[in-house]
Amino acid sequence: MDRATWIAVCLILSIAQSGCVTTSDTEAPQEYLDNETAATVLVAARPLVFARDRPELAVHMRDYVTLAAAAVDRMGKTDYVLIAYFWTTLDAHGREGESAMPGGADPRTRELIIVADDRRIRLRSGAVSAHDMGIGEAVHAPPSRAAIQVLYRVDLATLRFLSAAHHLALLQDVNDPTSSFQLWSDRRPALNGLVRSLNGQ
Repeated sequence: MDRATWIAVCLILSIAQSGCVTTSDTEAPQEYLDNETAATVLVAARPLVFARDRPELAVHMRDYVTLAAAAVDRMGKTDYVLIAYFWTTLDAHGREGESAMPGGADPRTRELIIVADDRRIRLRSGAVSAHDMGIGEAVHAPPSRAAIQVLYRVDLATLRFLSAAHHLALLQDVNDPTSSFQLWSDRRPALNGLVRSLNGQ
């Protein structure tokens, strides 16, 4: 290998390593003390975003679900949660005759099903709010004032499985294929960063 080729290879490796460091920093979870609840919150740096097109209502219109993972430490007790935001780009006039939210009903009254590889993980919201769980400040809220926030309790094993899954999608009704949301913004590395941090890595 001549000197010019050697320099070129070294430069490529240097850029690749630099990119890895930057990505790692970007995907590191964020930790903060919630000013409203005094709980310590560790949240994935970036949320997963799922979407489904609504061509029957308008061109280029979509329903979205933003899904942010977090761990909440209150006096040494840790809870693991997925914070979901249900929102849409459709205005009220375009949704006449149906509920204002994806799925045709208030998502707080319905389960959310995560399709992860060959598993279907059913989540029920219950009556606990994010504030009740110690999250007083909005986490990764989407750019929509009409977004509905719903909290789902999970465990660390579920977060670990989701971070390693090759395929992710959401369902709001297992019997309705039109309720399927596909992964629109893939931030699994950020979720993996949260899981690694919770595992002490």
